[in-house]
Amino acid sequence: MNKQTTVRAVARKTGHTYFEVQTMLEALLEVWADALVNGEQISIQDFLSIKVTQMKTHRRGKLLHHRENTPMPKVAYRVDARMSNVLKQQLRKENLQSGSSKSGVKKND
Repeated sequence: MNKQTTVRAVARKTGHTYFEVQTMLEALLEVWADALVNGEQISIQDFLSIKVTQMKTHRRGKLLHHRENTPMPKVAYRVDARMSNVLKQQLRKENLQSGSSKSGVKKND
């Protein structure tokens, strides 16, 4: 699901216009991006949590395609997203109800 389909679905579900939902979603994404940039964690109860972690980068010359003069950023960033236990339970429940195989993959009929 991308931004456009999300806006359409929320507009249908809430009765708000496409433009109103789009404006709110863009504001929400901007607020979340600012929070992550400032080192904060986003936690949405019963859904997921997201945080950005700084990582050290490799030293120059340690990777095959790097040379001594290869420019390297001093830090890299990793996004950690964890789903809530409530969402995990919903997914498991849906998986059991759909008659999935032992491997956890849904069967195509």
